[in-house]
Amino acid sequence: MLGLDGATFSVLDPLFEAGHMPRFKALLDRGVSGKLTSTVPPYTPPGWTSIFTGVNPGKHGIFGFTLGHVQKSRGLVRLEKVAAPAIWNAANAQGTKIGLFNIPMTYPAPVVDGFSVSGMLTPEGGGETPDNFTYPGELADQIVAKTGSYEIDIDVDYDQDWKSTDIIERLSRNLAKKRIVLQHLLETNDVPLLFAVLEAPDRLMHVHYKYIDPREEHYNRPEAKAIRERAWTFFDEMDEMIGDMVDWAGEDGWILSMSDHGFGPKDKSVNINVALRDWGYLSVKGAGAVTKLKGVRKLARRAKKILPKSVWQKAKGAAQQSIDWSNTKAFSAPIPQQGIYINLEGREEQGIVPQSEYEAVRDEIIAKLTSLIDPDDGRPVVDHVYKREEVTHGSEAGSAPDLYPVCREYSYELSDGLYSPSVLDDYRSLPRGFHHMDGIFGIAGPGVEPRSGERANLLDMMPTALYLTGLKVPEGDGEVLTRYLPHDLVASRPPQIEAMDLPKAGEGSEAAAYTAEEEAAIEESLKNLGYL
Repeated sequence: MLGLDGATFSVLDPLFEAGHMPRFKALLDRGVSGKLTSTVPPYTPPGWTSIFTGVNPGKHGIFGFTLGHVQKSRGLVRLEKVAAPAIWNAANAQGTKIGLFNIPMTYPAPVVDGFSVSGMLTPEGGGETPDNFTYPGELADQIVAKTGSYEIDIDVDYDQDWKSTDIIERLSRNLAKKRIVLQHLLETNDVPLLFAVLEAPDRLMHVHYKYIDPREEHYNRPEAKAIRERAWTFFDEMDEMIGDMVDWAGEDGWILSMSDHGFGPKDKSVNINVALRDWGYLSVKGAGAVTKLKGVRKLARRAKKILPKSVWQKAKGAAQQSIDWSNTKAFSAPIPQQGIYINLEGREEQGIVPQSEYEAVRDEIIAKLTSLIDPDDGRPVVDHVYKREEVTHGSEAGSAPDLYPVCREYSYELSDGLYSPSVLDDYRSLPRGFHHMDGIFGIAGPGVEPRSGERANLLDMMPTALYLTGLKVPEGDGEVLTRYLPHDLVASRPPQIEAMDLPKAGEGSEAAAYTAEEEAAIEESLKNLGYL
């Protein structure tokens, strides 16, 4: 299982045409490939968690990087918060070892028969090698012996990184160590099933997407060529690591490639709390009320441009504390959840909307959202608004946002800004990218007939991987992609899907609760990524 966080054909196709990533192109060309539909919203936490559990967020309970929302935050996500079994539980229960490497949302490191190295959201200890990031624990010493130190993720500052290739150099140094570590793990462990993720495509395309996609105006800007060429050579560095995994699998092995979401341009942000306040669904109290005045909003626009990001983030946090819950019917979810919560009586601690008015309030807000017009072009901002039950179901669905607006095919990102100068913030001048629903997938292996342009859902990755490993598949929300597999294989060994009594994904994983310093460091990293 080869994961490329955020990989998208809008970047891969021109890259392939220019002769880059030959190993990955050859891998896709010799099998079935196509677009992989992500979760709603197409974000890392629900995406990768849905991939490794095979169930939708309403069953595994992970909707963002944090649990809860501004009215009641329940802290950062950790693996023990995942409310469903994972692929490693299903494999190990059937006596099959598994190797896990750098999968986002897997801290503390999963307890497995095999090995695991945790991914994104692992506390990094101020740049030092982190704790509790491997299972078994002594594996960490082997990694340090090989690399001197180990870094899960790089430091990112998207306010500055778009100006140069510095972020690519940091990604390159990080990837080189990861390659050494994965080579060591595969040389010293006999596992029939490997699940490894490279998060670097996501980091790079958040910053430089418009310099890499030839459909974008930024592609032809004077500064784009040097940045794009360095990005392409970095993709070649990733290709070498992909080649290591292809060689490890061998000609008779199966390789299932995937990304948790795709990418597209980031053109604007929609400040949901500002819109809800303007429409009368959110109220602020005390000094915060003065920000509705036109002059103050102009001042805020200037301040946001000149103040350090850390100062603006503190101001944003203080602003959210001024929400008057006694007069608020709806409010923005945290950014990675890309949704809206109704302040429902009996569910929220300070809820005021009676259950009898719940549907009416949702419908009113949907009507307001669908009538929202961008004054720059006179076109609607919102493509569609999903109600919670349309995209998520299960025992954990009650924690999901009540509404999920989709704005301009996700080229407009939802923000939880409350004191932003206007409903829309314009990022068109910057080369940034943002998540898209269309990721990628590929299936290569003995007897697979080459075909491209196909479709699958990320929920299909876990059951398909288990089937190709020769294992039974637990009941879930995805399907085994038998339509893309050799007919003789499927006829001789039909998928066995059955109820299984499995532990949850994080059972047995041990790590102390995040310290205040660790939580602050992770939150700062997420803020720099634009996620908080």
